[in-house]
Amino acid sequence: MSAELVHASVQKGLRGGSGFGTAVVTRGLAAPLERALEELSAYDFDPARAVGADRVEWAHRVLTVQGRSHSVLSRTAPCGSDWSGRPNRVAHHVVVDTAERAEAGPAWMLAALAQGVLMQHVPEVGERAQGPRLPGGALSARPAHAWSAAGFDPGWAGVVARALLDHAGAPCYLVLPGETDTLPLVEDVFALLPEDRRWHVTFSTRFLRSSPTARCQLRCVRAGAAGLRAMLAEPGARVITVEAGVLAANQPGADAARTGAPIEAVLRMNTRVQPVLRSGDASRAAPEPRGASVTPFAPTERIAGLSTPMDGEARAPSALGSARAPWESDHRSVASRIGVGSSDFLAYILFGIAAMALLASLVLGVVILMRD
Repeated sequence: MSAELVHASVQKGLRGGSGFGTAVVTRGLAAPLERALEELSAYDFDPARAVGADRVEWAHRVLTVQGRSHSVLSRTAPCGSDWSGRPNRVAHHVVVDTAERAEAGPAWMLAALAQGVLMQHVPEVGERAQGPRLPGGALSARPAHAWSAAGFDPGWAGVVARALLDHAGAPCYLVLPGETDTLPLVEDVFALLPEDRRWHVTFSTRFLRSSPTARCQLRCVRAGAAGLRAMLAEPGARVITVEAGVLAANQPGADAARTGAPIEAVLRMNTRVQPVLRSGDASRAAPEPRGASVTPFAPTERIAGLSTPMDGEARAPSALGSARAPWESDHRSVASRIGVGSSDFLAYILFGIAAMALLASLVLGVVILMRD
């Protein structure tokens, strides 16, 4: 069953003391998990210092506590002043059991919980017998209308979805211009993902900092924020910069987001085996897919809104559009691997025969000398 924790500044917290602390918790929640949820409750009130793209932090993170993983949905936002007159915020965290995960994904569930479940004001302090009742539902692939409404090319939703699928283990920074209502944008991205991958993708609409215990893959940040450059230099990170009026063009996944096709289907349609052509048949070769490439470069290289920082690893084709798409076959003929054509192959064979004959002559000479 689900569990919840609400963290805010209160005159007397559930665990005693005043100031920021636990106000509401589900009875029986393990103490180590409670402490870990409290650590997720931070909020930077200074707009000049904060790097997050949204005023409200909507987040899905996978929290690891004592070797066990927990899916956590969170809403953290300012809520006026506390009892002493200082700025206050309320952070509401819901630990989602595996059986309660909606097929529509965590972004959809957060939007549903916002309708009366997730608290926007400081509640009455106390324990609760059980966690909130969680909504269920499905979500089919759809055009990224929220991106259009925000003034962006909807194709960027597909570019983000492709980055999340193709680089599942790497952080992905989504850089947006100014403060943006980000949760609808994230919902559009999740609608393009396969249902069985949605709960594997984590995100924060107002990313604050990395945590060794809380996994967060998609990190929404604000362009021009102080300290953002150093954050984007994280090794292995992917960076997607979106601006109003800038098109995603034909980058992988962009057309899927514009038409509402699932990214998984686009991958299948583009998976094909290219024939091995003899020399002179180049005119019949299939055209290579085109797109903006992403290659390591210091400190940050931007190509058509995409970038990746220098991470010290070997240069490799990126999944965000390279001369050869990563899901296509990398197998080539032996002749093409060693860089020789069919006209040169016979010469290599003759050279080998001559070398073997010379070796046989040398051996025969040694045998004759030994007999004498």
